[in-house]
Amino acid sequence: MKLVSFSVENYRSITTARKIPLSDYSLLIGANNEGKSNILHALALGMDALISWHRQVRRTADGRVMRVPSTILGRPYSHTQYDWRVDFPISKQHKANDLSKTNITLEFQLNESEVSSFQEEIKSNLNGTLPILFSFGQRDFDVSVQKPGRGYATLNKKSTRIADFVSRRIRFEYIPAIRTADSANRVISQLVERELRSLEENPEYSQALNKIDQLQKPLFDELATTIQQTVSNFLPSVKTVRLEARREARQRAMRREVEILVDDGQETKLERKGDGVQSLVALALMRHASEQSYLGSSTVVAIEEPESHLHPNAVHELRTVIEDLSKNNQIVLSSHSPLFVNMNNLQNTIIVKGSKAKCADHVSDIREALGVRFADNLHNASVVIIVEGYDDARALRAILPTYSDAIKNALDQGEVTIDYLGGASGLSHKASFYKASACQVQCFIDNDNEGRLAVERAISARSLKVSEVNLCAVPHLTESELEDIYNKDIYGSSFLTEFGVDPKSRPKGRPKLKWSQVAERQFREAGKPWNESIKCQVKSWLSEYAANNPKTIIRKELDAPLVNFVDSLVSKFMGK
Repeated sequence: MKLVSFSVENYRSITTARKIPLSDYSLLIGANNEGKSNILHALALGMDALISWHRQVRRTADGRVMRVPSTILGRPYSHTQYDWRVDFPISKQHKANDLSKTNITLEFQLNESEVSSFQEEIKSNLNGTLPILFSFGQRDFDVSVQKPGRGYATLNKKSTRIADFVSRRIRFEYIPAIRTADSANRVISQLVERELRSLEENPEYSQALNKIDQLQKPLFDELATTIQQTVSNFLPSVKTVRLEARREARQRAMRREVEILVDDGQETKLERKGDGVQSLVALALMRHASEQSYLGSSTVVAIEEPESHLHPNAVHELRTVIEDLSKNNQIVLSSHSPLFVNMNNLQNTIIVKGSKAKCADHVSDIREALGVRFADNLHNASVVIIVEGYDDARALRAILPTYSDAIKNALDQGEVTIDYLGGASGLSHKASFYKASACQVQCFIDNDNEGRLAVERAISARSLKVSEVNLCAVPHLTESELEDIYNKDIYGSSFLTEFGVDPKSRPKGRPKLKWSQVAERQFREAGKPWNESIKCQVKSWLSEYAANNPKTIIRKELDAPLVNFVDSLVSKFMGK
């Protein structure tokens, strides 16, 4: 079962937000005070009302289903509970009447098996979608099925059973933006308690509790006798006194009284750790909970501003955790960080502006919503190619379009752009910069010691994934660079004319060195000067030559790394 959309009407600052689409990974973004947190809170309110629906229901005389649980109504300033005076738009309250409601609609998609179970259990047909409306008023709230067509009335008569049917097949986890140690402990305690509750169905656990009851009973009986004897001296009518432990209270206490200690060099209670650590512990517990099997139920996880209190480097790690969660759960988060934007599918990013919500159409919309300022030549870019130097950038700008028309069009339209490092050591920083600016990156780096070390550091720092890096590897060389896959038969004669050195000559010893090292030996053996300045001049000339001859400059038998790079690049901006 999937939650495919939800709608919000008259909740706090949100007057109308219709059919907000949800996928396995959905992100709410927007400036402060635009309403994204309220939309997330509304989702939490609706889901909490659904999940706990079966606990307290009643029917009115006219057949409507109504529910007034203390866990939902009457507690102000809570994310998953409703207080009409706080949560209904204040600007509308002076004109409000009994029909003035906060409406939250949750639309679910059922698979074939669930549709069959629905027909068998509810005795009604369903085409696979099921929208449920929760209406919150000043003193009560109603539930109804918003299914158009002739079956509308029939389904609404079965609202109680339908809500129960859905609530048994879906779970909801909510992690608020943790601001204080108390709020962190509260979230963590709830998660731990929920996990420990499953023990109560374990026969051994139940036997252990029975054993505790047996051990306590003689003491209770003795105390009861003492109390009865003493009290009966003053009140002769008291014949017996009995002491009995409240089993549910004991179980609840055993679930709640859990202390978490974290050893990061010094073992310390969690509440003494920083807000960032507490946030991560809460997320870790939530991930564990969502990974467990709960009778095949689906899980929706809502996370508010997960980057709060975290160092920027830790946010990269957190993104990986959340992406892993989205593989088996539905994730809905609100954030100010571009790092959580899924650039492969912009429709998963929901922009909240002016208390309304809509899917992003273009990367520039996302950057505007997040307040990201970018140079004009990068404003429309969704993918940035990172290479080591200017020479590589100039050559590849001409070569890549010969491998892919899609890349040619993307480069021409500014959707893909190329940037260079000026040295491999800056790879991690540059990648982080572009990801923090709502860009995807794909790197083509020299396969030499410096390049490999830079890649290793970037991956360790979570600035890059393995899939975002391509090394210019040549099978017979331990180190290689872009010039190693250029065809010397194509540029050889022009090179000889320009520098008086034959690039096809073989230095003594025929060492397996990368191009720049071979070029140095060739120049020195030919009696030509060589230094860093001349090296730069030679590489610049060759990159210009490559740019002018892009269709023939690459040796096809050595272009496998470039082909793989092109495939990785196309998959990004084509959204595959």
